[in-house]
Amino acid sequence: MNVFMAAVYTNSYKPGQNRYVKLTDHEKNLVENIPHILESWHYVGKQKFVDEMRADNAKIFLDSGAFSAYTLGATLSVEDYCNYILRNQDIIRVEDGSMMASVLDGIGDPLQTWRNQMEMELRGVRPLPCFHANEDERYLEHYVKNYDYITLGGMVGSSTKALSIWLDRIWDRYLVDGSGRAKIKVHGFGITAIPLMERYPWFSCDSSSWIQSAAFGSIVTPDYGPLTVSDKSPSRHDHGQHVSTLSQVEQDSVLAYLENQGFTYERLSTIYESRAAYNLWAYGVINTMINAKHSERFMGEIQELF
Repeated sequence: MNVFMAAVYTNSYKPGQNRYVKLTDHEKNLVENIPHILESWHYVGKQKFVDEMRADNAKIFLDSGAFSAYTLGATLSVEDYCNYILRNQDIIRVEDGSMMASVLDGIGDPLQTWRNQMEMELRGVRPLPCFHANEDERYLEHYVKNYDYITLGGMVGSSTKALSIWLDRIWDRYLVDGSGRAKIKVHGFGITAIPLMERYPWFSCDSSSWIQSAAFGSIVTPDYGPLTVSDKSPSRHDHGQHVSTLSQVEQDSVLAYLENQGFTYERLSTIYESRAAYNLWAYGVINTMINAKHSERFMGEIQELF
């Protein structure tokens, strides 16, 4: 499984961008070597981002950004999206012959998503189809039968518990064979919970948790899990809820751990960009850890009424 970090270029963390210049040499080196990045056309449609990605020899997973556009009341054009993809194929990743660009999905309308899929193919682009949580499962059956690589969406905002119930059903019924192995490649949009990354045989997923955690004053460590470090966080007044309020022994252990990774508590507690760089690196380590222990099978026991 590959975990793609969402919106690295649009958050300006790559060479030549404004947040990148605030990083230390060590942080720059880590950010420069992020292997898996996802960007949304709704945002990187601007030529500025195309030029920056091309100069960086980027190969990104391209999401349409339909959900973001929907929440902002913007309208996206299938024709414009296809033209963008055809003009900029050099910056879009290809996996086993599948261009990693998702369909322009119709939010809340699976029929429109399917129609967009068909129109994009007629325009010379074969995007990865998308099936959203709780849609009519006949659409999923169609995608599984006709495509080698699909995406699952509509999961942002749902609890891990609610998603696991739905995902257990979907994986068991449609996406794995009798041995629990994935029948096709599956990408999970917006998977932020590590237990969900671990539970299913995803081929890929993406997460924006790296930037969200940094914004809320936290880092996500491979060994200790989330740690609140910002000196502006309200939790710094609560015992055991912030690195500064841990016991002395715990603090010493955490600080030594961070320093061994090339980071300082001082920077992480005061500089937002340092936390973001840490999280970008940490999710890569977490990705490696998940792959090392993952069986590539889904072995959940699903109980149905009928």
